[in-house]
Amino acid sequence: MSSIRFIQENQILKEQEVFKGKMLRVFSNQIQLPNGVQVQRELVHHLPAVAILAINERQQVCLVKQYRPAVASDLLEIPAGLIDRIEGQLEEPICAAKRELEEETSYQAKTWVKGPSFYVSPGFLDEKIYLFFAKNLELVEDALPQDDDEDVSCEWYDREQVESMLEQGEIQDLKTLFALQIFLGTGGYHGVI
Repeated sequence: MSSIRFIQENQILKEQEVFKGKMLRVFSNQIQLPNGVQVQRELVHHLPAVAILAINERQQVCLVKQYRPAVASDLLEIPAGLIDRIEGQLEEPICAAKRELEEETSYQAKTWVKGPSFYVSPGFLDEKIYLFFAKNLELVEDALPQDDDEDVSCEWYDREQVESMLEQGEIQDLKTLFALQIFLGTGGYHGVI
């Protein structure tokens, strides 16, 4: 049976892997719902990821601009990336967060707080993102290199700028929208960051 965890095995009547890539697998499954109805579902298994809300000493957040081919657009996002597989095992989310922050921003953080984890689009996708808050940042001279497919840099935004960008619809990335609501104090975690 597949590694798609959000379906109980006794519900899968037929399963067919239709695509296997580097970071995702696509399945076409015949599923029996709890009410007995049988449905066809295309499901995507995706490696988990981390996202980092990095906050500097001036209470500004780091956003990176990245070209996203899936939407053919540059997006402003918080630093983020996949949890790597090392010797067949997924790395710990906090280790991935530390690595991604340094790769994408050239910063390391002395203080880390684990935030919420969430599914991106659980109707068909099992990708889970682990959000972390990073504070007490230091710029690293010999930082980890960016991945070959990345060309990003950190730009700092204060609360007023973040509010304006949200009001103007400039932030289109879900994980970033969620994290910035927390930063503004409207998404829970008040006092944690």
